[in-house]
Amino acid sequence: MQAFIDSCDNALGAVEKFAAIIAGILILALMSLVCIEVVGRGVFNHPVRGSIDIVEQLMVALVTLGVSYCQSHFGNVRMTLLSDRCRGRAKWLNEVFALAIGLFVVAILTKGSWLNLMRSWNNGGDTPEIGIPLWPGIALVTGALGLLGLRLLLQLTEALRLLARPTDGSTIFGHPMDAIETTPYE
Repeated sequence: MQAFIDSCDNALGAVEKFAAIIAGILILALMSLVCIEVVGRGVFNHPVRGSIDIVEQLMVALVTLGVSYCQSHFGNVRMTLLSDRCRGRAKWLNEVFALAIGLFVVAILTKGSWLNLMRSWNNGGDTPEIGIPLWPGIALVTGALGLLGLRLLLQLTEALRLLARPTDGSTIFGHPMDAIETTPYE
């Protein structure tokens, strides 16, 4: 089971890394747009037409594409006051509880995002100034939430495995085996 979870983690990690790289490139594009906007407005007295619409759509991608990558590295704010003090099964029971709640919330948000996407797809809708369609941004949010849901499901599966066998190691949680660690010089 651990080998299957590790291979799923590696595959999902590659997708998350790609999404995070795309988010980084879009951050660079947004920064360039803002610089062009400032120079255009200040020097040439001519702002970039539709810059607010473009920023609105880019912000959706910036915010959502890196969330799953952040969760995979536990870079999010977590309640570690309790979980760091717990050991063994209590620690993994705490993780199972937290991840189950997170997965439940993400599942609800994904369903709502999907329904919003279908509504936008069927009824149309675009940004006010230059008419960028809204559905691609909503689709991006739905996909990013789905990716986050897969990450949480994988972490929940690993936490359940560790709940059953708390002395096992875990590459996902960075949890070493409870054996005594030795340095290469000993």
